[in-house]
Order: sequence, then C-alpha cells, then structure tokens
Amino acid sequence: MRRFALIALVATLAFAAVAAAAEKSKEPFFPRSGNAGYKVDEYEARLGYQPRTGFLNAQVWIGARSTQRLSRFSLDLNGLHVTEVEVDGEAAHFNRGRGKLKVTPQTPIKDREEFAVFVRYQGKPQKVTDPDGGEEGWIRTDDGALAVGEPVGTAAWLPCNNVPNDKASFEITISVPRGLEAVSNGRLALVERERDRRIFHWVENEPMSPYLALVDIGRGQLVKTRPDGLPTWTLVDPRQARASRKVLAQLPDIIRFESGIYGDYPFDWAGSVVDVAPRLGYALETQTRPIYAFVPDLTTVVHETAHQWFGDSVGLQRWPNFWLNEGFATWTEWYYAERHGGRSARQIFRRLYRVPATQTDFWDPPSGHPGTPKNLFATSTYVRGGMTLEALRAEIGTQKLLELLRRWAAGHAYASADIEQFIQLAEEVSGRDLGRFFHRWLYQRGKPSGYGSL
Repeated sequence: MRRFALIALVATLAFAAVAAAAEKSKEPFFPRSGNAGYKVDEYEARLGYQPRTGFLNAQVWIGARSTQRLSRFSLDLNGLHVTEVEVDGEAAHFNRGRGKLKVTPQTPIKDREEFAVFVRYQGKPQKVTDPDGGEEGWIRTDDGALAVGEPVGTAAWLPCNNVPNDKASFEITISVPRGLEAVSNGRLALVERERDRRIFHWVENEPMSPYLALVDIGRGQLVKTRPDGLPTWTLVDPRQARASRKVLAQLPDIIRFESGIYGDYPFDWAGSVVDVAPRLGYALETQTRPIYAFVPDLTTVVHETAHQWFGDSVGLQRWPNFWLNEGFATWTEWYYAERHGGRSARQIFRRLYRVPATQTDFWDPPSGHPGTPKNLFATSTYVRGGMTLEALRAEIGTQKLLELLRRWAAGHAYASADIEQFIQLAEEVSGRDLGRFFHRWLYQRGKPSGYGSL
C-alpha cells in the first residue's frame, strides 16, 4: 500500500478445546483475523451490486482443508447479513461475533479433510478504518465502488480466512447495471448480458492472499492488449484517461525491466485500474492488476509492479514482516531510476542518510518490525526499508544482491516467507555472516551508524 504523502516524498527523490484453538489466529498484529484450523484452496464468489443504493447480494463457495479436527470454525466477515450457510451440502448452524461468521457443521470435520462451505449474504458493505486511520474495505464512488483489502479490508465484502499466509485461487463474478464495467484479478473469462445487467467473470488461478483481491465497478472502457504476448486488461475512469495514458503505456517496459532483474513476471495476466477515489488516496498492488485511486506517476507504477514479485507472488507469513513487501518495492523504484537516467540508488541513499538522527519519525520504528499495527505503513517501513537493501548492496556487491533477489523471488514463488528466511538466504548467497548488519538495519531503533561514507 502506498500512502499518498509517501508517494510524493519518494517521487521527489527518485521519480471446544480443539474448536476454541481453531478459532485463534497466529497473526500478531490482527489477532482476531483468521482461523488456524484450516487452509483455503479456492474461493468462488458471485456478487450482484446496485450502485444507486450501495446494496450487495452475494454468495461464496469456499473449498478448504482442515489442519485439525473441527467441531466449529470461523470466517472473517464484517457487517452484512448472512442468510444461509452450508458445509458439504448440509445446512450448518451459524452465528455472528465481532467481525466473525462462526459456523458449526452438523458433522465435525476430521483432521486433514477437504470440506466445502457455502455462504449466502447481503447488505451494504462498508469501509474499514485501519489502526493508523487509513481506509480500505468497500469504498463507494460516484459511479460505482472499489474494494481494496490491505491489511484486513477484504472481510468487508467477502467471508474469508483473512490472513496473508493463507493463499487460494479466486473466481469472482460481478453483476452490475449495463453501462458499467467490473474488474477483478486475473483473467476475464466471460462477459454475459442478462436483461439490464452485465456479468463479468474473473479467474485468478495462482494462489493469492485475501488482502490482494480487487473489485472495481464504474464507468470506462475495459481495454485488453497483449504487449510482449502478456494479456493485459486496463480500466481507467474516463475523467483520468487522458492524464493516465502516457504512464500506463510504460507498463510493458516496466515489466520487461523488472523481469530482467527478478526473473520472469510471475503471473499470466497484468494490467491497471485507475479510479476516482479521493478519500482513498493511495495505490495498492492488487494481484495482477494494481489499482490507483488517482492518476499515478511513473515511480508509483514501478513500485506497484515490483510488488507482483515481492508481496504478491512471494507473500508474507505475518504482517510484522511487511518490510519484505515495501522495502523491496521502494528499492526497485531507486534502481529503476538509476538504470533510466535518474539519480542512482546510492545517491538517493546518501541524500536520505543525511536526515539527522534526531528526526526519529523518519528512522523509527525499525523496518523489520513496525512494533504495532498503527506503524505498519510508517515512512520507515518504506524508506528505511529501501535503504536497507542499498546498504546491503554496498556490503555484498550489486551482482550478489541481484542474485539474492532473484533467488528469493524464485524460491518462494506463490508461497509465503519471513524475514529470517531472507537473512538465511542472504548469508548463503554472500558467504558472510550478516547477523549484525540486519540487526542494525531491521531491528535496532534509531539511525544506523557508520554509513556516512557509503
């Protein structure tokens, strides 16, 4: 996620007991999110939306696998009225808790057993306010709506296991009034017409964290192109089309550049969504198709595209590891600028390193652990995070750093990983003990000392 103020900053620089246990999540920043008793394999959701009233009629089929015996389990769902729940085709008892849909199947689910959940629900989905005051969830716009989920907003419109390390395939079918477009992740498999409505069927087969799911509904022209043979769908609000055209046209070149340093683009589909959502004010790396709530600049598109490797394909185990997403995408901005006639990443590092240690809001919290969810999107996560990789480049050399990032992207593709695994790989690639280096840059509060001559 890119907070708008941060975009401006960086752009100027670079262009029962068992059942009870199953209810609990191991996510430290959002302990009420998720359910440790199962893993989801696939979501198939059907959404029918009325922009005039903001009302959503929906249903979802969820294919999952238990990781223990379950006499009950939960899904994350904020608000909305649930009218029906089935488990393996049988009506199940359900009730609601704070942000939860609690389900009790007629027959307990055995350990390591596949099971299917069906949920029918409706209502007016709402926005979610993050601990830092940012907004996500279901955001109504003047011509439709958009849904973004980082970190926990997807539960505003979809019952799900809302933790980053439970990835699944997604099929999202969206019914909207004729004259509007509807976009989600992956491939547009089918568009149907039914009376006065249009139905868009989107399929993302590669595993995806729930927070990366996208819904955008509104006016515009949905355009498909095939630059370099990669199918790309783009939807731009007509009011943003002219201003966005030049930067969006550079997406194929950006993908080509990033593929050259990180390995093949990890998905079979790409694209962009540009909408008018001034209350949102940020961009998000929704898988295969980043969404921009404003006209993006080149730096922002480079950043969100880098997330397709780091954050989308290689996902997070837990939210405190957020540096693995944002530090990597921020450094990519700098390296892109360096290779395209702008300031070098080293020059950017030196300018940032001149920020005095007394400016603790710049240097803290350390990017390896934001400390609290309120600090998840702190400036230091991004900027100090990017500086960490540039400082590592000085320690081990450019070629070793690029080898490290390629191996990281390949070795954890379509899965989830944590910072300790990255440190281990960095030491393997470099042949050096880097424990002190990473402690200083990722975990020690305050300005890391000793890099004034970098």
